[in-house]
Amino acid sequence: MNEVRVWSEQPMGKGWKAICHHQFDRHRLLIGEWFHNVGVLAFSINQDADLLPDVLPNTFDLPLVSERMQRVIEAYAPFSVQCLKVHLETKDGVVPYYLLNLLSVSRIEYLHTTDVFRPIPRRRVYFLTERRINDSICPHHLMRDERTQRMFISAQLARQFERMAVTGIHFEEIQRMEEFK
Repeated sequence: MNEVRVWSEQPMGKGWKAICHHQFDRHRLLIGEWFHNVGVLAFSINQDADLLPDVLPNTFDLPLVSERMQRVIEAYAPFSVQCLKVHLETKDGVVPYYLLNLLSVSRIEYLHTTDVFRPIPRRRVYFLTERRINDSICPHHLMRDERTQRMFISAQLARQFERMAVTGIHFEEIQRMEEFK
């Protein structure tokens, strides 16, 4: 059985957030809606191009990925992701990046089948069954939780990124207990 990992961006520090120069409906990106007739988006960052990570933090708080990551994502999940082309203006000139519009969005608690809840004051904790997420992510390789905006990635795709030594991201194990406030 394939495992599922959690996609986590690494904090980069001050000055490492790309800024978008377009009016764009972030909500449509969060719900996984396909964008038609989207031109090239313009982002900028005040950093050297050769220092940029493969996954760059940005004002949308959505994955902004390098060209090499985009090629792998489209090979693994061509129907689960729309890659929106970005011209990223750096100190050294324009660099091609891609904003990921993740089309496979689901609410994780809807995937949860057990009724085992442990109440904690003002919180609800439940036991997340990894098998249910595996069944849901299987054809996609990438999936976002609609409620928490966390991204889940198949272990197969995560291993490919680890072999490529991508920067700006790491993959965590799924926690057995999930907490909802």
